[in-house]
Amino acid sequence: MKRLVVVLTVSILTGAVEPVLAQHASPLPPEVSAAKTLTWEDCVALAAIKNPALLSADYSSQSGHATYLSSFNGLLPSLTLSDGYSASITSQRGQPSYTATGSASMNLFNMGQVASIKSASASYTQAQANLRVASANLRFSLRQSFSQAYFAEKNIDIARKILDIQEKNAEEVGLRYQSGNEYKGNMMNAKAQVLQAQATLYQSLRALRTTRRSLDNQLGLDDFVEVAATGSLVAETPPDFPARMEDFVSLRPDVAVQKAVVKVQLAAVDSAESPLFPSLSANYNRTRSGNYQFPDPTYGWSAGATLSLSVFGGGPTATYYNVKAAKKNYDKSEQDLRTVRNSAVVDLENTWAAYANAVDQSIAADSALAAARQRNDEGAVRYASGLLTYDNFEVIITEWVSAEQQAIQARLTAAIAQAAWEKSLGKALGE
Repeated sequence: MKRLVVVLTVSILTGAVEPVLAQHASPLPPEVSAAKTLTWEDCVALAAIKNPALLSADYSSQSGHATYLSSFNGLLPSLTLSDGYSASITSQRGQPSYTATGSASMNLFNMGQVASIKSASASYTQAQANLRVASANLRFSLRQSFSQAYFAEKNIDIARKILDIQEKNAEEVGLRYQSGNEYKGNMMNAKAQVLQAQATLYQSLRALRTTRRSLDNQLGLDDFVEVAATGSLVAETPPDFPARMEDFVSLRPDVAVQKAVVKVQLAAVDSAESPLFPSLSANYNRTRSGNYQFPDPTYGWSAGATLSLSVFGGGPTATYYNVKAAKKNYDKSEQDLRTVRNSAVVDLENTWAAYANAVDQSIAADSALAAARQRNDEGAVRYASGLLTYDNFEVIITEWVSAEQQAIQARLTAAIAQAAWEKSLGKALGE
C-alpha cells in the first residue's frame, strides 16, 4: 500500500501518466507472440486424431470388437494335427515308431458358449457407447476451450481500447487541474482509473496464455504451442422449448451406456443359467502309425459324442444362487437405467433454460453496450466543453467500461451454453 501511495504522488507532481504505468507493482505478463490460427473445423480435425481420451476410448472399442469376434470360436469346429516319434530297446529290431494323428471336435449344443457370445456382444456395445460419451465430452470441452481462447483475444482488444481512453481522459483531467479548473481528487481518481485499466489489460494478457494452454490440452498437443482461435463465434438462437424432452433421451450417449450395462447383465443371467442345460459335443480321431515318418495308411479311427450335465460342484445348487445373484444385478441395472433416463430429462431442461437465458442476456448486454458507448462519446464532448462535471462524467465512463466487459462475458457465456445444450443432445465431435 505504501508503494502505491508513492506512485500516485510522483504522477501528481509530474502531471503525466507514463510514470504510473512504469511503476506497476505486479510482474509483467508474457508478451503475446505470433500464434498459429485455427478455425473450429481445424480444431475438430486435430483433436480427432490427437486427443488421448478419445483415442483411448476408440482403442477400447476396437478391443471389444475383436473380443466379440473371438467369442464365436467356441462354436466353431476344432481340428488338431499331431505327429509323434518314440523309440525304445523293446521296439522291434530297434526301429523307431512314428504316429500321426488328426482329431476333430465340435460343440453341437453348449449354452455356456452362447452366453459368452452374448456377453462379448454386450461388452462391445458398451465400449461403443463409451466411445460416443468420450466424443461428446470432448466436443463440449473443446468448444469451451476454443470459445475461451477466442474471447480472450477479444478481451485484450477491449482492454487496450479502455486503457487508451482512460489515459486520454486522465491527461485531459490533469491539464484541467493544472489550469485550476478541476479538483485534485478528480485528477487522482482519473490516474487511478488508468492503473485499473492497465491491471485489466495485464490480466487479459495472462488469461490469453492460460486459455491457449487449455486449448492445446483439448487438441491433444503434448507441447505448448501458441494456437489462436479464429473465425466467427456467435451463439445461435436457441430452439423453441421441445414439446417432449423424452424424445431426445434415446440420443444421449449416457443413456446408451446404461442400456449396454443392462444388456451385459442380461447376458450374465444367461451365463449363470447355462449349467442347467446339458452340453453335447462330437469328436472324430484318425491315427496312422509305423516305423517311418508319415506311414502307409494302416490306421485306426474313432468317433464319438459326449453329453454332459453338471450335478454337483457347479450343478443345480450353485447355479440356483448364481442365477439369483445375476437376476438381482439385472434388476439393479434396470433401475439404474430409469435413474439415468430421468436425470437426462432434467439435464435437458436445465441446459435448454441456461442456453435461452444466456442468449437473452447476451442480446441485452449488446444493447446496453451500444447505449453506453453513445453516452460515453457524448459525455466526453460535454466534459471537454465544460457542460458536464467530472463526477457525472466518471459515472458514465465507469458504466461504459462495465458494459464492455459484461458484453463480451455474456457472449462467451452464451457460446458455452450452446455447447452445453448440444452436449446434452448427445452430439459427438464433428457433428
